[in-house]
Amino acid sequence: MTRRLCAIFALDMVGYSRLVGEDEKGTLARQRAHMRELVEPAIADHHGRVVKGTGDGVLAEFASAVDAVECAARIQRAMPEREADVPDDRCIRYRIGINVGDIVAEDGDIYGDGVNVAARIESLADPGGVFISGSAFSQVKNKVEVGFEDLGPRSLKNIAEPVRVYRVLLDPAAAGRPPRRRRLHRRKLPPEMVAAAAIIVVLGGGLAIRDFLMRDRTAHNARQIRSSPLERLSETEDPRRIAVLYFEPRTPQEAVPFIAAGLSEALIDELSAVKALRVVSANGVAPFRGAAVAPDSIGRALSVGTLVNGSVSMADEAIRVAVSFVRASTGEQFGSTRIEGSHDRLFDLQDDLSQEVASFLLQMLGEEIQLLESRAGTDNVEAWELLQRAAPLEEQAGALMQMGDRPAAMASLDAADSILAAAEALAPEWVEPTVGRGWLDYRKSRFTGFHDRLAAGQWIDRGMEHAELALRLAPENPDALELRGTLRYWKYLLNLGGTPSEAEELVQAAESDLRNSVAASPRQASAWTSLSHLLMNQDRLAEGKLAALRSYEADPYLRNAHLTLWRLFGASFDLGDGVEARRWCEEGRRRFPERPRFRQCGLMVFALTDTEPDIPEAWRMLEEWVEVSPPAEQELNRHRGRMFVAWALARAGLADSARAVAVRARAGPDIDPTRNVAYWEAIVRGMLGDLDEAITQWSIHVAANPDVTVGDGRIWYMEPLHRDPRFATQ
Repeated sequence: MTRRLCAIFALDMVGYSRLVGEDEKGTLARQRAHMRELVEPAIADHHGRVVKGTGDGVLAEFASAVDAVECAARIQRAMPEREADVPDDRCIRYRIGINVGDIVAEDGDIYGDGVNVAARIESLADPGGVFISGSAFSQVKNKVEVGFEDLGPRSLKNIAEPVRVYRVLLDPAAAGRPPRRRRLHRRKLPPEMVAAAAIIVVLGGGLAIRDFLMRDRTAHNARQIRSSPLERLSETEDPRRIAVLYFEPRTPQEAVPFIAAGLSEALIDELSAVKALRVVSANGVAPFRGAAVAPDSIGRALSVGTLVNGSVSMADEAIRVAVSFVRASTGEQFGSTRIEGSHDRLFDLQDDLSQEVASFLLQMLGEEIQLLESRAGTDNVEAWELLQRAAPLEEQAGALMQMGDRPAAMASLDAADSILAAAEALAPEWVEPTVGRGWLDYRKSRFTGFHDRLAAGQWIDRGMEHAELALRLAPENPDALELRGTLRYWKYLLNLGGTPSEAEELVQAAESDLRNSVAASPRQASAWTSLSHLLMNQDRLAEGKLAALRSYEADPYLRNAHLTLWRLFGASFDLGDGVEARRWCEEGRRRFPERPRFRQCGLMVFALTDTEPDIPEAWRMLEEWVEVSPPAEQELNRHRGRMFVAWALARAGLADSARAVAVRARAGPDIDPTRNVAYWEAIVRGMLGDLDEAITQWSIHVAANPDVTVGDGRIWYMEPLHRDPRFATQ
């Protein structure tokens, strides 16, 4: 095993499954010819090495990024002529992604984040196009006969930090020009799409016109949307049907074969516990142990759609496991990961590694299944592809907000909205683009948030228009119901619900929508999560925790698990259950170490009555929480964290220190518009017996949140306030 820096080149055919399904013989013959006559010679001529072929693509490495980009340009410039006699809808087109990064080479294969980034960038590329990372651009600028367009930082799946991405402009006339900076809010679309989208967007929202366009097809498509495309797949196409093959020992140490077998069987057990999956038993896969059998043959023999392959090697005291996930019907690899563990923890190693591999596999399957499900409801390929193009822009917006660039994040959401509007125009009967536009409005309202509630309210109202339209199209659509319920609840949380009675009606309507969503789709995990927050916010703690547990059970692919774990921690904390609170906090930190809230919960547990306060550790955790928080939240979290430290000091019997830190933790409305810090100071003061000051701080909080109540005393830390009759008048 060696490490080295290289240029990683990932090439993939666009629409492989569709093309093979329509003309298997012709497509595969042309694909083999392109590989033999163009792709492989181009890689060799530019001093590259083909690492492996995947049937519909190639992974290669180059010592020089210049060679990699020139190779990619040669391939993409040649392909239109090679496919000139093929109808446009049958043409083979490639996407290419290039990254310069550190890789691990072993037994002819390459691994590592450098490879993963290249593959993720390739998936973003245009059909017939080449995208490269910022690290590759720095090596090739002014050295190749192509131009570049700066697409800005992109958030890539399973990559911790955003990666700057550039589009390669294949026209030689663009060479030597400074890279263009993409203006996301002016993304060009074909004229007919722009015109159609304008009908929707400009004419008073376009709702009546669109209702007229889809009047005759609504009932049929609503039924189609509610049916799952997964149910129409054959057994060897269904990714939920899984066979974990026995992992291959790669090094000669005596223990390695036993570790490999134990890990394989532990992973089978781990995945078998997930109700949504169908996992072949260890006895079922045993006949294929050590045998060289084609993936499609295994798939047919075991009636599975996903194969999990792995290898185990040992160097000194380190055990390394490489795992890949393969579509059984095609042999195409759709994901891989590498995990290391220490030999001195041999008895724990199998469980730890099986859980990590299971977690990664479930996330990869989640992406696969989400893609399959998004194809339901329309036969318009162009509209579906537009939907896929909008998704990375929404992810990019989140990454930009993490970096504190709100204007760029809003521009990214605007660009995504324009694309979804075009998809609506192409397929007016399809509910998903409409729901997607509503979620974009929700994101905009979140980005605006408490600092400008009027603007946030306007985005909520726009999102509600999309939700109502979607529900006219598909009254029982769980996504549309969840969208409307979430928007209503968010409006309530922003204190935009009107009079107290109107606010109560609003939150009841939100609860009804969320309950209807999970009734229509019991695995709607994100709706369960939102419902759990709503219930806990109304002091219905047992119901809220039950909803969070339902979310955890309903979310086998871990799309919203970080929110669910936070709800489970919150419910356990509010109920004073220290064992459960610590359990869920530790689980969240183990699985989502990058999430700031799982630093916050580690600080909060020192307030629990069954936990010994560790004041130095509390201060350390405060700094850690602030450090991993997004820039826009760091100052507020520093004040909130100090208040939690004051709480720990009060629990430790250091009353004077607790009071001093509480005063230092206070934050004005410029930092804390919702006066959340004042809320927690009221709690701390109640614990200290400073009820006059507790009343003052509670009044500050209530002034910013007029719908808040002291509750009925079931939350343990509210008991001192609940016992004082003066709080009933607040």
